[in-house]
Amino acid sequence: MPRVNSIFYFFIILLFGCSKSGSTSSSMVSHSLDAFSSTFTNGGLYPKKYTCDSLGISPTISWKNAPLGTNGYAIAMYHYPNPSDLSVKHVYLVLYNIPSTTNKIEEAQQSIGNFGINTVNSKNEYTPPCSQGPGPKQYIITVYALSKQPIISVAPSSITMDVMLNAISNTILDTSSIFVTYSRP
Repeated sequence: MPRVNSIFYFFIILLFGCSKSGSTSSSMVSHSLDAFSSTFTNGGLYPKKYTCDSLGISPTISWKNAPLGTNGYAIAMYHYPNPSDLSVKHVYLVLYNIPSTTNKIEEAQQSIGNFGINTVNSKNEYTPPCSQGPGPKQYIITVYALSKQPIISVAPSSITMDVMLNAISNTILDTSSIFVTYSRP
């Protein structure tokens, strides 16, 4: 009988231990932020009009289900020209200081948030993808939900994606990415 009691107590301790652990995980941040676009789909093709092969305007980017405590957003669009070397990326859009009341950036929008520099022409603006070489290229658009707007102490002409990410690193509540591909004609 003592062995049965020991086994019984072991399972009770295990049950309460798991229950406590489960309640802890439910208080953790859930990944509910959902980025999307009305003009392309996640995993789909990037429309030509947003590239250097056409109008080259910035795309429509929307999001929903921001976590509680969101006080602002940031967005980055980038591409790894060599997927086996993630240390090199081409950045097409860095946008931060987007108000918490915003849940959509319209195409060609230039009046919401602040632009960081892209790596194509080093200007504070969206620059369209114009990747070289044959075959499809994958582009990533990431929306960051932030607990507060970033404080960036460098000149606007020096705000790269990495500078922005460093400034928001301790305030990211959630992220959501859209992956698209484009093949130049």
